[in-house]
Amino acid sequence: MRFIIAVVVVVLAAVMVGLGFAQRTVFAPPESVSSTVSTESSDAVVTVVPAEALHGHDGRQTISVAGGGTVFAAYGRTSDVLGWVGDTTYNSVSWDDATGELETQVVQGSEPTAPAPADSDLWYEQYEGTSLTFSLDAPDDISLVVLSDGTEPAPSQLRVTWPLSASTPMAGPLIVGGLVVLVIGVLLYVWAIAHHRRTRGPRRTSSDGKRPKLPRPPRRSAIRAGATPAIGASKRGARRRLVAVVPVVLVSSLALAGCTADYWPSAVGGAGDGSTPTPTATATPGAEGDDEGTELQPPVVTEAQAERIVARVAATASAADAALDATAAAERFVGPALEQREANYQIRAKDAAAAGPIGVPSGELTLTLPQQADTWPRTLFTVVQDADASKAPIALTLVQESARDPYKVEYLQALEAQATLPTVAPASLGAARLAPDVKLLTLRPDQLAEAYGDILRNGDESQYAPQFQAEGDTLRDKIGKAYKDAKRASLPTTASIDYTSTPDAETPVAFASNDAGAIVSVGLDEVETVKPTAAGAEVNPAGVVKTLVGLDKSTKGIEATYGVQLLFSVPPVGSDDKIVLLGFSQALTAAKELP
Repeated sequence: MRFIIAVVVVVLAAVMVGLGFAQRTVFAPPESVSSTVSTESSDAVVTVVPAEALHGHDGRQTISVAGGGTVFAAYGRTSDVLGWVGDTTYNSVSWDDATGELETQVVQGSEPTAPAPADSDLWYEQYEGTSLTFSLDAPDDISLVVLSDGTEPAPSQLRVTWPLSASTPMAGPLIVGGLVVLVIGVLLYVWAIAHHRRTRGPRRTSSDGKRPKLPRPPRRSAIRAGATPAIGASKRGARRRLVAVVPVVLVSSLALAGCTADYWPSAVGGAGDGSTPTPTATATPGAEGDDEGTELQPPVVTEAQAERIVARVAATASAADAALDATAAAERFVGPALEQREANYQIRAKDAAAAGPIGVPSGELTLTLPQQADTWPRTLFTVVQDADASKAPIALTLVQESARDPYKVEYLQALEAQATLPTVAPASLGAARLAPDVKLLTLRPDQLAEAYGDILRNGDESQYAPQFQAEGDTLRDKIGKAYKDAKRASLPTTASIDYTSTPDAETPVAFASNDAGAIVSVGLDEVETVKPTAAGAEVNPAGVVKTLVGLDKSTKGIEATYGVQLLFSVPPVGSDDKIVLLGFSQALTAAKELP
């Protein structure tokens, strides 16, 4: 009976181990599931796949796109993708819970085509080729856009593949449990053998019913001489067999203990489930387009996007500056920043020895501050450090007028040597762009240019001088009151010079800082007018003014306009701190003879 029990236990162990391995082989679940959608019957040039469709199953998505010629795919924030698509007719892909498959429908628009999609500043990532396969783990707020070149129908085949759980939580327990049962079966078998050997042979009894007297065991000396008891030998043999079996089982158990978590049941939930609370924030009062108490809007770009944008701006600036190509510069510059470059190209076309404009380095972004917005226009402020650390960092204020426009530099300033930027929100959060007439600062953004222009003309006598910090302001030395007085004194008595200044036509750009103050970019036009004061007298323009105006002398007078781009740190209202000039750029933008 003992042998039967041992055999049954061993067989049970074999069945358990076999079932455990079968779960990882013949009974193993599929590794992935796919769904394919076709748009062959549609002439739409764009296909949009929102996150809801990409989340038809759990897990990281693998997207395959084919059909047609060139295949382009990109993903970005859903509002950005739909903004870029605009009124173009497109295929909208969705997930059908009933069928468990992707489906598509055409969303009609007024535009049959779309612009070329490559290198849009809106994309988080983009892919190009004759067919594409790529993976992503799509957040809830992103969408995938697929097209050819914007004029041909969108690629007709799109497949999304999701991984399936390959875990077999009973495999590990069955295999380890089977090995444990095997150990028990082996022990039972050894016990049965030992019992059988102890009780084997005939049982003899005497005629009177008493057992015969057994012979006395051999003396120890006899054992030394080589006599070995059979029962002792049997026990030692059984022990040796047991010692041989147990290590094998233990080694197998230890090997299984190192198997992946797919072999074992997993605990769900609890304190160790890895969940992370999502931070929330409150709105900043005075922000353009925000109502007090509303949830903050997302930042318009990520840090990675900002790096790509600045790299593209730097490449465009370098090529345009070298070729003196104002049209190329206009692809990435606008407003005051473009005016300075256009004038510089005109000057250098006539005088190759003239200095070029301030360049845009392609170095590290030491500060990235995107606007919180989901509509257009949008703004980005960033500071770039040149690879040559001896050069001043460059502050860029970029604007994007519409979803299909690239970000363009509106203001470009070299930072002052001692400039300390105020603390601002991280790029992942962004900051509100303040209205130009916000009253939460010691001076409204739309009053800064006029106030500082008055200081440049009148110095400490200006009514605004007490509000601005003079220390570290090198622009006052370059074009301030002392400079103007010296230039006026150098003129002959037959000529006069006059200075006026006005804010430029662009709207000031103000970003909220963490101390309730702001970083503000503004533009100022300084006009220098030189006129003869006596009959027959002449004025003789010099330097870049002479190069740009194209005259050696004039009996009417010369008017030169200098564009000044200014970057300020403005404290909040009620603060005792002063307004600080953080950086500037100043260059001749126009020159003409007076009528």
